[in-house]
Amino acid sequence: MCRRLRSRAARVAACLVLLASLGVPACRAMPGPATGPAQSKGTEAAEPVEVLVSAAASLQDALREAAAEFVRQHPDIELRFNFGSSGALAQQVVAGAPVDVFIAAGRQPMDLLIGKGLVDPGSVHVIARNQVVLIAPRDGTAALRGWQDLGGGQVDRIAIGDPAHVPAGQYGRQVLEHLGLWEQVQGKLVLDQDVREVLHHVATGEARAGIVYRTDAAPSDEVVVVAEAPAGSHAPVVYPLAVPKTSRHPEQAWALAGFLSSSQGQVILQRHGFLPPR
Repeated sequence: MCRRLRSRAARVAACLVLLASLGVPACRAMPGPATGPAQSKGTEAAEPVEVLVSAAASLQDALREAAAEFVRQHPDIELRFNFGSSGALAQQVVAGAPVDVFIAAGRQPMDLLIGKGLVDPGSVHVIARNQVVLIAPRDGTAALRGWQDLGGGQVDRIAIGDPAHVPAGQYGRQVLEHLGLWEQVQGKLVLDQDVREVLHHVATGEARAGIVYRTDAAPSDEVVVVAEAPAGSHAPVVYPLAVPKTSRHPEQAWALAGFLSSSQGQVILQRHGFLPPR
């Protein structure tokens, strides 16, 4: 049996229908000095439109940087983020969570929303790609040289996103199956709720190896990339974006989508290690 560690976010899904009222941290433009005539007495500035973004955990750092620039250009828009595993986020949209922009790591979560009639398939577009890598603690105690070492006795715990709902875990399973290792390592697997948990368990030594995206491993001083997934060993890692039909602010949501697809948005994504969408 695969061992499961307690997730920090194990019970969030049921609460996210009330996301707008829970005060999820927002990215918002700071007010600048007045440049025009003073406001008329009794007249208040319009409140910014709140756009709720549910996105794959692996996008967190890049999207927060992109958001800062976006709201600087659009002071009438406030962004609120909900990061997590794409499968869980998709289920929240199905359950009625008030999401304006949905960005998944992989096509399967987006296909679920398309199948439920919540997303127009013609409006979905890919904003970035990524790579699957094998990581180990930087202290070298795992003595890993490559993927085949996962089947050896020196590795007793392998952290991987739960393939039931974590795209990184689904890609990881594909790699292990391609290499003939999936059945062999079943007793070693620690199933995590997203790639950030995998990274944490490897960095702290709770797992001797882990499977994550390159963009998650690159900024860490506590893990080292041992090997990339072999070419053709898994489906392409893509990040599709869509504005659900239930969005309350589609105009503002598409403005963010356009920014992320623009040259300016792409520079930010690629600065964080993401590959262009092609």
